[in-house]
Amino acid sequence: MQRVIIVSLTWLSCFNFSLPAHAATAAEGQSSIPPRGALYQVSDGRHSLLLFGTIHVGAPDFYPLEPRLTRALSAAPVLALELDPDNGAAMQNAVQRYALYPDGQRIQDHLDPALAQRTIATLERMGLPLQAVQHMRPWMLAMALTVQEYGRHGYRTDLAVDSHLANAVRAHGGKVVELESADRQMSLFSQLTEAQQAEFLADTLRELDDAALSRKLDLLVTAWRHADSAGFATALKDMRQDDSFATRFTLKTLLQQRNPGLAKGVADLLRQHDGAVAAIGILHLVGPDSVPLLLKKTGLQVKQLY
Repeated sequence: MQRVIIVSLTWLSCFNFSLPAHAATAAEGQSSIPPRGALYQVSDGRHSLLLFGTIHVGAPDFYPLEPRLTRALSAAPVLALELDPDNGAAMQNAVQRYALYPDGQRIQDHLDPALAQRTIATLERMGLPLQAVQHMRPWMLAMALTVQEYGRHGYRTDLAVDSHLANAVRAHGGKVVELESADRQMSLFSQLTEAQQAEFLADTLRELDDAALSRKLDLLVTAWRHADSAGFATALKDMRQDDSFATRFTLKTLLQQRNPGLAKGVADLLRQHDGAVAAIGILHLVGPDSVPLLLKKTGLQVKQLY
């Protein structure tokens, strides 16, 4: 199963279970800084902006980012992200509204006995007490477990790329705006029935038991580290060939369904500002219904820089 939650939803970076950091540190004395992710220049003939592909976790060796993007961030009047990572109140309100059961309800009471047993066994294996997560709805627990697994492989929420970009722009007085909202992102999961949420969780548990999970994750992050367009295309192709419910939902709802709105937000930003930067999850920039292609269809000039 090829899952891309790592590149899909910015609010995942709010989960931090205080795992020990064991990712490699950035090499000192680098003679050159490689490109990361993907970078596009978008223009309407009057204004231009840079569109960058992110992932919503990080590691020390992700930084610094390459000079062209760093210079743009240091001068950008506005940075547009899916969500502002500093807008914690909105994130918490959305979590409360969509992701948690009402007081008195527990996840284990909403799962069939076999899935409840598997869930508890996975929590024990990962060192998470049931009491800490039993108020989460199944889809939310699946996401939290996924982020936990990223952390076990050295990818940290406290070093998320979105936060790094926001800090760089705020350092010179630039503004950070949201292309979406936490409420909008989390409301997508309200489309799931209780049975579908359980299936989403079951798929995630199977993925966590898969010995290939870390290899898949490392391949995707390696592609981001090296601005490997072919690697991103392979990740998307693998998703399209996977018929699991969780991956179909991720592809259709968390990626394809959101792309038109993200493209509109980028186009609106371009009309309002010159020299802005927009940054969204990397797989929103890949495939036949990607944000760059949607922008081209509106008549904008779109050039991939790397």
